[in-house]
Formats: sequence, C-alpha cells, structure tokens
Amino acid sequence: MARPPGPVPGLRVHGSLASHPAAEAFAREVHRVHGRYLREVVAAFALCPHVKPGGAASRGATDVPGEGEAAFGAFCVLLDREPDLEATLATALALSEPVAHLVFPLIALGPAPFERFAAAFGDRVRRERARRGDDVPTLAAFHPGLEGDASSPDRLIGLLRRAPDPFVQLVPEGLAQGGTVMAMIRPDGTPSLPTSDRGDHAHQNWRRLASGPIGALVARVEDIRADRDRSYAPYVEAIGAA
Repeated sequence: MARPPGPVPGLRVHGSLASHPAAEAFAREVHRVHGRYLREVVAAFALCPHVKPGGAASRGATDVPGEGEAAFGAFCVLLDREPDLEATLATALALSEPVAHLVFPLIALGPAPFERFAAAFGDRVRRERARRGDDVPTLAAFHPGLEGDASSPDRLIGLLRRAPDPFVQLVPEGLAQGGTVMAMIRPDGTPSLPTSDRGDHAHQNWRRLASGPIGALVARVEDIRADRDRSYAPYVEAIGAA
C-alpha cells in the first residue's frame, strides 16, 4: 500500500538509484520499518538510555517517528547496490544534524564486510570533521545478520543491533557511552540526553533481558524483518535491484 503524502522528518534519499520514480516511496517505507524497530524493540525493551519506555517512541500509534525522543535526526536512505565509501562520506559531511542514520536497504553485504566498511567510513568521516574543526562523531554499525546471544553483555550487543537493514549511526561523542543502542534527536534539533546516570547500560541490558524477555525481543525483531521483506519487495522489483 502506498504511504500517505506529506513530509517525513529528517528523511533524505541518496545513492545511484535515488532518481528512480519509486525511490521516494521506497525510502518512506524504509523509514516506516525502522520506526517499528525504534518503537517496538529499542523503546519497548528499554535498550537505550536516550529512549524512554512507554514514551512517544514506544506507543506505536504512528508509522512515522517524529515527536520528542522518537525522531531519528537525519535519516538517509542510500539506494546503492553496493556501499560507496566516497558517496557515503559526502552525504555525512553535508548533514547539519548531530544525530544521523545512514541506511543501506539494497546492499547484500554480510555483517563482517559491512562492519569493515563502517569502520573505514568512520575513520574517514572523523578525520575530515576534525580537519574542518567540527565535532567528531562516534559511530555504531547495525546489521540484520549480526552474531549475538544472551550469553554475555558483549554478545548481547550484537543481538540487539539486528536492525531491519544495515545502517551506520553517527552520534555526538558523549552519547555513545554505556552500550548505547540508539540515540535520538529532539524536535528542536538537539540530541536527547538521558535524565539519569547511564552507568554500564550494556551490563544492565544483559542482566535484565537474559533472564526472560530476550525471547519476546527476538520474536519482535523477526516479525519486523518479515514486514520489511514483504513491504520492500515491490519497490526492489520496480527499481531493478533484486
């Protein structure tokens, strides 16, 4: 079903296939699916100290995160069949938002090659921002195929970062402490900071989830992934990226 018209906060479409007639609608669908991941996984299971459970991000009443701490900041959908380091760097350097998500819904890279790409990109973007005198971001890579389980806090992070698509998150350096899974942006453009001490959020997540809720979380991730596959299919076919 076609998404309703109207602006989607922070949404941008880039990449070699961005000029395709179906690209904008496809990008909106990517945003919708990642909105589910934000609300139903990150917020509902309290995975990030910057997103409050039961708040705007977890109510699920809207397909488009955009109020309070539910907004993504810059949400860039890069429509390339393979990740392009130079194009991704140019996209990131042109952004003004302090929090950004660079999403790659068409690439077929496994988690290890994507993490290597993200590391190379991170090195380049940090060096270029430092050279320009800008704030240097911290990056995190997410991928639907990341290895992980509930056997340890470090292994759990991989499980919790099984997003619907490969993406790289850029956040101000101070927001990345404590095992952050996601960081959000307020409507006024400022990063969302937690109201209490984060402590070791990765260990907190592990202690809380390993004893029970992890099964429900994995089931929700799998449901969102199935929604993603169904809803993307007509766009991928139309764009010719199958």
